[in-house]
Amino acid sequence: MTLTSPLHAALSSGLHDASEEWSVQVPAATRPDIARDLIDRAVAVDRQWEFAPTVTEAGLAYSPYELLDAANTETLRRIAGRHGWPGFSLVGHPGSEAALRLALRVNEPHHDHAFARTLLRLITAAVERGEATWAQWAHLQDRVSVLNGHDQQYGTQFRTSSSLLEPELYPVGDPQALASRRIAVGLAPHTPPAGPSRPSNPKLAPCPPDSRATCASAS
Repeated sequence: MTLTSPLHAALSSGLHDASEEWSVQVPAATRPDIARDLIDRAVAVDRQWEFAPTVTEAGLAYSPYELLDAANTETLRRIAGRHGWPGFSLVGHPGSEAALRLALRVNEPHHDHAFARTLLRLITAAVERGEATWAQWAHLQDRVSVLNGHDQQYGTQFRTSSSLLEPELYPVGDPQALASRRIAVGLAPHTPPAGPSRPSNPKLAPCPPDSRATCASAS
């Protein structure tokens, strides 16, 4: 797998060069050390997936994925405890995007997902301050919904099939309105997957405040 994201560019070319790849203009990170740590961890996660078939066949007692995710979760927990959601002014856009990647893979004991819900509350507040985007929020909102056994609303979360090479969407609530919901949060529309889907629950995913009409019509 070739890494071509701004995160990989940040690792090889520096935070300043990577931030220029984003269309959104954001201030320079006040904590480039935290940004670097987040980016390095996110790129390490990407690279880990290059070896997914090999690791799966090895039959290890503790998956390297689980160990890496657990370490990244503790890093996010420490950063969030001190700074809230790592937003644009703290870590720049690449650092904030890296934080999102790690948040989407939060590994918690007992599967109570309390920390994932905490991160969702933090990123919601960050969006309202202009420190994160609604598109980032939608990814984490979908993740929390899936973790709690609910349909996702924005079609951002995939699961692997038995082949490990053909990911499929987790169930989407009201797939006919998926495109309009994605557009409302700044995501590109895509065709919903074929197959049955359960009715959506409008309480699962609150709408962005500037898109109430669009989301209400989709509920």
